[in-house]
Amino acid sequence: MPRQDARRRASRGQRPAESFASCARSAESYADRVDALLIGLGFVVLAVTLVDVFLSALNYDEAGFVAGRVARWQWALTRRFTRRMSRRWRPVVLRQVIGLQVMGTVITWIGGTIIGYGLIYLGSMRGKNFTYDGVHGDLFGAMYFSTAQLSTVGTSQLTPNTDFLRILSVIETLTGVVLVSLILTFLLGVYDAISNLRSLSSQFYSAGDGVCDPISSLAPYFPGGTETGLDSHLQSVSDSFSSYTDGVRLHHAAYYFQSGRDTFSLPYSIQMLAGIIGGLRWGLPASNPITAEPTLIPLTDQFDDFATYMHPLLQWTSTDVPETVTAGEFSRQVRAELAKDRPRARRRVQRRDDGDPWVHRFVLVNRDMARLAGIEPLEDIDEAYTRYVEWLPFAYRAQQFSTAVSRDLDYQPIYANPEDEAPEAVLAPAPDEIDRNKGGGGLKGFLSRRVTLIDPGYSRLIGAIRALLSAALAVTVLVVGLPLIGAAPFPAAIFGGMIAMFTGSAAGGGHGIRRLAALIAVIPVLISLGIHAVVPHDPLPQTAALAVLAFVGVAVTRFGPKFRGFGQLAFMTYYFTLILDLQGDEFLLFGGTAIVGVLSSVVLQVIPNKGAHARVVKGGVVALENRLARALDPVIDAVSAARWDPDLMRRTRNELRQTHQMASFLAGQLTGEDPDIGLTAAQASALQIRVHEAELALVNLSSEARQATGAGIPFDVRARLAGAVQLVQKRIAEYPDVPAWVSPAADADQTSDRGLPSDAAPAPDPADSLPSLQSAVHWPRAARRVLGAAYELQHAVDVLHSARAVDLASTPAWADPATQSIPTGETAVEPASTGETAIATTAAAGQPPVSGDTAPIWRRAIQAGVSTAVALFLGSYVSTTHQYWAAMPAYQAIGGTDGETFVKGSQRIVGTVLGAIVGFGIAIAAGPNPAVLVPVLAVSVFAMTYFRGASSPLTSFFMTMMFAQLYEFLGRLNSETIGVRIVETIIGAGIALIVAALILPTRTSDKFARQAVQLTRTVESITMTTLELWKRNRQPSTDDITALSKQESVMTSQLRDLQATAGPLRHGSGAFEPGGIENRLTGFWELLYYTRHFIGSAEQGHRVRAHLTEEQWEQLETATEQNFDALIAAYEGRASGPVHGDIGVDDLGDSDEPRAAEAALRALARANQTVAIMAVDLAPEAANLPPQRQGA
Repeated sequence: MPRQDARRRASRGQRPAESFASCARSAESYADRVDALLIGLGFVVLAVTLVDVFLSALNYDEAGFVAGRVARWQWALTRRFTRRMSRRWRPVVLRQVIGLQVMGTVITWIGGTIIGYGLIYLGSMRGKNFTYDGVHGDLFGAMYFSTAQLSTVGTSQLTPNTDFLRILSVIETLTGVVLVSLILTFLLGVYDAISNLRSLSSQFYSAGDGVCDPISSLAPYFPGGTETGLDSHLQSVSDSFSSYTDGVRLHHAAYYFQSGRDTFSLPYSIQMLAGIIGGLRWGLPASNPITAEPTLIPLTDQFDDFATYMHPLLQWTSTDVPETVTAGEFSRQVRAELAKDRPRARRRVQRRDDGDPWVHRFVLVNRDMARLAGIEPLEDIDEAYTRYVEWLPFAYRAQQFSTAVSRDLDYQPIYANPEDEAPEAVLAPAPDEIDRNKGGGGLKGFLSRRVTLIDPGYSRLIGAIRALLSAALAVTVLVVGLPLIGAAPFPAAIFGGMIAMFTGSAAGGGHGIRRLAALIAVIPVLISLGIHAVVPHDPLPQTAALAVLAFVGVAVTRFGPKFRGFGQLAFMTYYFTLILDLQGDEFLLFGGTAIVGVLSSVVLQVIPNKGAHARVVKGGVVALENRLARALDPVIDAVSAARWDPDLMRRTRNELRQTHQMASFLAGQLTGEDPDIGLTAAQASALQIRVHEAELALVNLSSEARQATGAGIPFDVRARLAGAVQLVQKRIAEYPDVPAWVSPAADADQTSDRGLPSDAAPAPDPADSLPSLQSAVHWPRAARRVLGAAYELQHAVDVLHSARAVDLASTPAWADPATQSIPTGETAVEPASTGETAIATTAAAGQPPVSGDTAPIWRRAIQAGVSTAVALFLGSYVSTTHQYWAAMPAYQAIGGTDGETFVKGSQRIVGTVLGAIVGFGIAIAAGPNPAVLVPVLAVSVFAMTYFRGASSPLTSFFMTMMFAQLYEFLGRLNSETIGVRIVETIIGAGIALIVAALILPTRTSDKFARQAVQLTRTVESITMTTLELWKRNRQPSTDDITALSKQESVMTSQLRDLQATAGPLRHGSGAFEPGGIENRLTGFWELLYYTRHFIGSAEQGHRVRAHLTEEQWEQLETATEQNFDALIAAYEGRASGPVHGDIGVDDLGDSDEPRAAEAALRALARANQTVAIMAVDLAPEAANLPPQRQGA
């Protein structure tokens, strides 16, 4: 046994040594494997990099599998960034694309070479393979040595000691020399290809500053109809195109070149070249010698070869060539197209374009070529049909190719209209070069413009300054006065400052002596103090008292905005008495400080603010015009680029939302007789209608632009359309600050400062700045509709800005007969998902009249009271001293619907959390330092007042900031305060949401449906009234027009309420589905747009008779009633009747109608189409019901 024990002990002594040796061998083996892996990875990286350099710099038809992808990713990232930039700065960034890509490619090659060699060196840094002098054998040392060797400079801090490493370091140095040579070859090749593109683009003559029709670029080679020098021109084009395509095949990075100019780009050159080839080969009779030019066929082959080469790179979807029409159909359509150039009688209502669009395009090519050659177009129809059959495959493939390149390179041409269509003064190269600097330049002008957009007339700014000064005045008076009577200045002075701050917003404004009415605000303040004095200072009675005040604060809203303000003031006063923990014997002291606070606010309110409302109205007009101009930026991009992606959708939705908000604000200021701006109630109402007309026209233009993106509009037409919208934008941006309807007396003191005339000049006719509809007669239908929508927007804004006050009530907004006609060649509108959402007017926007339905107010009052009580009860479990913080979000988050409550509660939570982090962080870091606390407190008070009613998150943010500074000032701040403040806010907002969902709930979707039904009934009523006027052929009386105007105002107000209700629904899933909220809102905007056109036909003041029988009028009435009833039934959830997408306008007779009748019938047809689409989206089964028309 002893011997065995000794053997076991010896064995245990040997095992650690063996284990250590085994671990050492394992570690060494692992290190060898890692080194081998690094060396192998280095060789792979090096080989990939050098092969990529070789393929990119020297090999034909190879873009390199690394550099090509890097260039592609870099361009995709740059394109994503530039699409969000303004058009003014976009070309500046685009011009840097090729430089950035070359730099990226060079860095990739150099970096790959350094990393490859560096990994080999790193895997070889073992033992004595290197001698180190100040550098360690790690990753940095390896990369440092590799960089030094590649740059041919070398380094003495690392010295290789093996033959392999010495040879490898020499090879790397030689690689650096060869790499520099290949990079130079690559750079020279890229810029040579760019030079060839410049040569190619310059071959195409353009009469204007932008793109033009390809065939018109041949005009210099057909002087007087005789061909001169065309062969040499085609040879020059062929040489330039061949040189460019060879350059792109060798150095594909040149493909991404961007000059920032429309006429120096690959998409422009491809589209011009395709147009020229198609025109010269198939635009003239085969017997014409021009079609036999020897260069044409090789040039066509070059074009096809380049398209074939680019197809796998761009990966566009190839589709079959459209089928050719029959010879008979071709003949019929050719004759119809040629007839458009001859004077003809007006067609009554053209609902659709008949014929094949490719035949239409072929006719245009032949017409333009015949004009150049001085011959009659398409004299031999049979021979032309043969050419059409040969032309179609080339034209279709060329369109696919050019569209793919344009979309990939984000080509967005803008065409400055030629001088024969618009005066030189209105031509502009780009929309964002428009001078929008109303208010001057520099920082002052910039700030003035920005403030005008968010606070027209500076009403909120002045109100916030007054609130801050009144609070400062009250605090100063109390701090000086209270010690004189032996009372401590704090916290009474702070309470007085709070009362002064809230009194101004609660009491509202007024004129003259009516400002003294703010003194009545002392009553709710004293009532709240009295309640605090008599209610026992126990949690349960105080909770009950605050809940009652929350109920009363909402309930008194039924008596108007003044009482609403006083109710909120009473709640806030009692809330602050709880926060400050006032005692019962302090009633007289704090009652006196409250009176001082009210008096301080009244003193500041009494200070004259001359012309305040006139300034607000004029600022609102300027802001609305700026919003309209800004909203056209995404429209221009959509038209020019022929795309409607999520980014454009988002930009359009945001711009429309802000425009609706500003229009709602301006309309809220025009609610009655206004002596400040010299308008009667009737004139103010007429202005409201004109504001709405501008909104409708903008939404219609956005919708038409969206529809046109997928219509295959030729690039030169897209450029003209974008230029037309640009001219509208320029015109709107150049309006003077003072509208013509502002009385000289009201504006004299302000116009003198700006040097503006007191009476603005009438705006010139819209036709002076836009291409005529007659010049666009051959454009595609979608393009004509965009142009017509641009006309209507310009006219709508013109009549809003330039109308004289005396003409407002007597001249309808649609008095110009030129604007009564919606452009011909239209089809049904499919509502676009623009997603515009109007929000409620801000506190400064004026209040709507008190509704007779008080049930929603009582419901909200009960919810506010219950949520406040429950929040206080639950908040007491978190803190027995700060539970009252839960009451504020519980009271203020209650909205008209559960969705609105959710949005408000979420916003208050976010604002409070961020405010607590920033505010308490400042308070803790600065401590009780007046030099920090006082300025931060002043900024918080000012910002909280400025954003109240406009932004709930910012109001909560600055309110929490204010509380943080007050608590630090009063010495009540501790480490628990931050967390308690956040938790109490979450409790209050959460309880408000739960109460809104469970107690007398109002679902947002249900409220939206009720308001939608109400709006639909209003639109139906006004439509049927107008239809009756047309049917009876009766001259509308003044009473008729007045009644229609009142119904329009109601219709507009109901639409704004509907959009405000829909706000929370926009965040739900399926918002952009056919029956989603975005399309529903867009549908109602479209409906009001066409309804307004129909109303405008009755407001003309003259009457023409439509050539319809009594039975046909009955047919229109029946179809219209059934459509509206189907939409109402869909919203009410009952069985829907039949819908009539086509109300039979084209079947009502063959006689031509007068222009006014044509416009009215077309507007009625479009309104019915919109209603039918909305009904089918909501109730798809309605589409399967057979229509039952009278007389059918």
